[in-house]
Amino acid sequence: MKNNKIAIERQKEIYSLIKQSKTVRVTNLSKRFKVTTETIRRDLEQMEIEGLIRKTHGGAHLNLGKDTGNLVLLNKEDSNIELKRSIAAQAVKLVKTGDIIALDSSQICYQLAKLLVHYDITVITNSIAVTLEFLNRHEEAKAKVITVGGYLNKDLSSFVGTNTERSIVAYNVDKFFFSCKGFHLDYGVYESNEMEAQVKYKFTTISEESILLADHMKFGRKSLTSFIKMEEVNKVILDHGLSIHDLTTLKNKGVHIELAR
Repeated sequence: MKNNKIAIERQKEIYSLIKQSKTVRVTNLSKRFKVTTETIRRDLEQMEIEGLIRKTHGGAHLNLGKDTGNLVLLNKEDSNIELKRSIAAQAVKLVKTGDIIALDSSQICYQLAKLLVHYDITVITNSIAVTLEFLNRHEEAKAKVITVGGYLNKDLSSFVGTNTERSIVAYNVDKFFFSCKGFHLDYGVYESNEMEAQVKYKFTTISEESILLADHMKFGRKSLTSFIKMEEVNKVILDHGLSIHDLTTLKNKGVHIELAR
């Protein structure tokens, strides 16, 4: 966890340097941050995936005109980013050509969106970051994107409220991918923001399948409000951190579990 935080902070500094000088060299960054050139290359690879930069031979330069959308995510601390990427990689296997899917405004769904750019599907979302991911990569994107507008939630970079909910119920969705603040066998899936919880609930009412994406640390947690019962969740995709006892308990209760590789 600590190493992920350090990497995120280093990437923020690298990005600031690139904005100032327009270009950087791997060897110079290695000396500046006192890490190996391989570490810097991994940083640059991740930043290129985020759409912030373009790698060059021995360095990188600013991805002009395509960095603003992803700054929303870059400025948020996320110590569990690798777990979320592995869960997203498992979730993308459930998506088929022609699907109509919905994505919430969670970090996991943002990671999933990055994997869906080349899919011939329709994506409905209330997430600004997810929307901008497809917009910033429009030249390569095949997916059609529908954004449900409404009241801007600046903390979550999403749209919420009555107008958002009204927009949602006009659609039909094959699969709704969503995350949470916690989930409990007896009390359901929790969210800390009531308006965000209501948007997620609305998506569950129009979806053929509701698929929960969560890291193992969310199991057994409660938060402010529960928006769906566990028996109404069609699948739960988790990382490998849950104990055998807890996995058995979930499966014995009829919860369909998939583990990320």
